[in-house]
Amino acid sequence: MRKIAVLLAVLVFIPILSSCSSPDPITPNDNIYFLLVDRFSNGETETTDAFWDINPNAPKAYHGGDLQGVIKKLDYLQDLGITAIWLSPLADNETGGYHGYWIEDFYKVEEHFGTMEDLQSLVKEAHARNIKVILDHVVNHTGYNSPWLKDEEKSQWYNPRADIINWSDPIQLETGWLAGLPDLDFSNPDVQSFMIENTLWWIDETGVDGFRLDTMRHVPHEFWKNFSIAIKSKYPDFYLIGEVWSNDVKQLESYHQDGIDGLTNYSLYEGLRQAFSDGGESYTLIQALRKEDRLSKPDWNGLFIDNHDNARMISVGSNGQAHVKQSLAFLYTYPTIPILYYGTELGLEGGSDPDNRRDMPWDRMDQPPAIYQWTKDLIRLRQSIVSEGDPGYRILSYDRYAFASILEAGNEKLISIYNLLNKEKQFEVDLRAVSGLSFPVTLTNPMNGESYTFDTPLQTLTLPPKAVILLQP
Repeated sequence: MRKIAVLLAVLVFIPILSSCSSPDPITPNDNIYFLLVDRFSNGETETTDAFWDINPNAPKAYHGGDLQGVIKKLDYLQDLGITAIWLSPLADNETGGYHGYWIEDFYKVEEHFGTMEDLQSLVKEAHARNIKVILDHVVNHTGYNSPWLKDEEKSQWYNPRADIINWSDPIQLETGWLAGLPDLDFSNPDVQSFMIENTLWWIDETGVDGFRLDTMRHVPHEFWKNFSIAIKSKYPDFYLIGEVWSNDVKQLESYHQDGIDGLTNYSLYEGLRQAFSDGGESYTLIQALRKEDRLSKPDWNGLFIDNHDNARMISVGSNGQAHVKQSLAFLYTYPTIPILYYGTELGLEGGSDPDNRRDMPWDRMDQPPAIYQWTKDLIRLRQSIVSEGDPGYRILSYDRYAFASILEAGNEKLISIYNLLNKEKQFEVDLRAVSGLSFPVTLTNPMNGESYTFDTPLQTLTLPPKAVILLQP
């Protein structure tokens, strides 16, 4: 009965919300740029001076980034080839919540970042550049010192305080206090109604195109089903991508069945991180790719090589630049939605949290590093291919330390060849499964113009250390 009551409340609520035009849909052809607003760009220096708690030298303090700063960098993102931006949470946070995940007021924009008018301007300016906007959205918990904890009614909205001891126990995951954050009780219909109504309010007020849903597996499936129905009833094309930190494909698929469009693909992320790191083997990536066949909507998921919860790839191992170069090549030649974490394109370093959340190094644009042009060219190449139609992907050949793959869409083909070793390697490239080639055939690397002639479909190449070679007919 609770489920029915919540749904009825939501459906009654929907018609009285202010109307606005439906957002342009996000599709698997898009590519996403994820940024922490506080660490990206400061566009209001005079406003920044008014805050006592801004300290760029303290890793866990506010650094002064804001929405006006993002607006001023939209041209940079457009030039990079970005089609969608994912902003860290913007709701009002308690002291110290520079990242946005310690919410104090769900109906207010965090003052360090700006105002609702600033956010509306950002969305308008982004849309004018054909860039879509995704907000990071938190429903699982409140901040540590939320005023709700002292409110007579809302203090009853929480689960009893309990740590998560067994991370395989779904009950503990859904009721435990993650990192000590007060956990909301979603068996309470008032909690469900509040969160759904608040979500619709943010869409109505801002005109954003999607939400990244934080800590999804810490909230019951029943809520996500109700949530999806409510959002899609009013905004059928609104994009929902959820964070489900799990390698269990069956668990990932369960959220697709709840109506969530895409998921942050930790299963494939782990596979590529292992393959493209020191001592990596292609087998780990191949195994992760095989899991993709068990997902109903793998192309709608988001894949990444860096994020705000893990050490940046460039800072892991002995050959970070090469690891990032290969990882980016895979990211933009696999048919899913690529997510680029801010600064990766400029070689931004960073270990574990909070070191992986350094300020965007804008000074590096004075003399952009090679990885910047590599990233920009990869994005351009990907967009030109996926625009031709539904892309397909397959592994052409592989051994323990090398593999070749192909991305195809329409008449476009892109072959990728990787050497995972820090030394030269002989590798047989098998092109027998590539249609439309007549041998001998000359293939060209679109990144540097180099040509490779294949006399037969099976040909052995000498691959340089940590090489990634892209080829097109």
